[in-house]
Amino acid sequence: MCKILNCLYLLFILTGISACSAKITGTEISDFKTFPDASNPAENRLLDVGLPTPAIMTIYKDSLLLVVNNLNQNPFHARVFDINTGKPVKNMLPVSRQKGGILSFMSFGITDSLVWVFDVAKNGFIVANIDSALKGDGAIEYYSEYRLKPQVFYYDAILLNRNEAILNCNYDTDEKLVYKNFTDSTQNKQLLSYRQDSSTGSSRVIKMSYENFMMLRPDKQKIALACRYADQLEILDITGENDRKVNGPEGFLPKLIPFESSIGEKVAAPNEKTRYGFLKGHATQKFIYLLFSGYYLNTPHQFSGNKIYVFDWDGHPVKQVNLKNDIIDFSVTSDDKILYTLNPLTKTIGFLKL
Repeated sequence: MCKILNCLYLLFILTGISACSAKITGTEISDFKTFPDASNPAENRLLDVGLPTPAIMTIYKDSLLLVVNNLNQNPFHARVFDINTGKPVKNMLPVSRQKGGILSFMSFGITDSLVWVFDVAKNGFIVANIDSALKGDGAIEYYSEYRLKPQVFYYDAILLNRNEAILNCNYDTDEKLVYKNFTDSTQNKQLLSYRQDSSTGSSRVIKMSYENFMMLRPDKQKIALACRYADQLEILDITGENDRKVNGPEGFLPKLIPFESSIGEKVAAPNEKTRYGFLKGHATQKFIYLLFSGYYLNTPHQFSGNKIYVFDWDGHPVKQVNLKNDIIDFSVTSDDKILYTLNPLTKTIGFLKL
């Protein structure tokens, strides 16, 4: 990446790491080649999830793990496990077309005491107080809906509270990152613009090539965006200011092919030259953790990885955690001491000390 953008970048040194930096349309960009530290911690088995296709995992109060089952045929999307006992304690996220029920989602998380999904079929957030849902029977009555109007597709979403959310990657507008207020639409605003992003611009194909998922710092002051098809991380204040991109350590760009859909839309699709970058991410107050793939399309374990990259919230690389096996997701305790892994092949959750 540094060679390609050498005319734009100014060389400098970051704590012994060779890097380059530039200011482009208000965005600071830096490249790096190696992490200052690497570890190979031993992993121990914690529990069997008992789900046919476990795909997503998150942690709550360092004591519960919520595991989402992909291609779900059960009446609930997620199962909750007690970390101390290793036992399932409750099912959550009910499957239903009724109000409060959940159909299909990619974005899922816990913000404060709210468990939520962004349901792409209902075009909105389905939300519950997790403590109330855990005490009850998990029925749809515990869940509220906050639908977006008009119906517009966003690739990823994060709930800030019952009134506010952040959404990103709208391929048909200039909205790279937007703030939404459910109670007062006059407060809605665009935080990041595609037009001002030198790596994307207005091309719908390139927007899709650079699609990313988000992570929110627990104090809700910063947000991170991680690329699906490149090892690129973007960090900014929740207001959209102080934007910084970090490329590396391999510095590869998205390689997708353009074509027209059946309705004439320009889209980007992966092919045999497409390499996957970051798959999942989790954030603590101190660090950003990213599961890195590096595999190409149609190769074994293309949607899993065995490396976790750790960055601080200023975009500095901290360390690389090497795992023995490929995993599909993970979670980290709030004190950055224990990392839990989700293995899709063995359908087990493991843990390791950081």
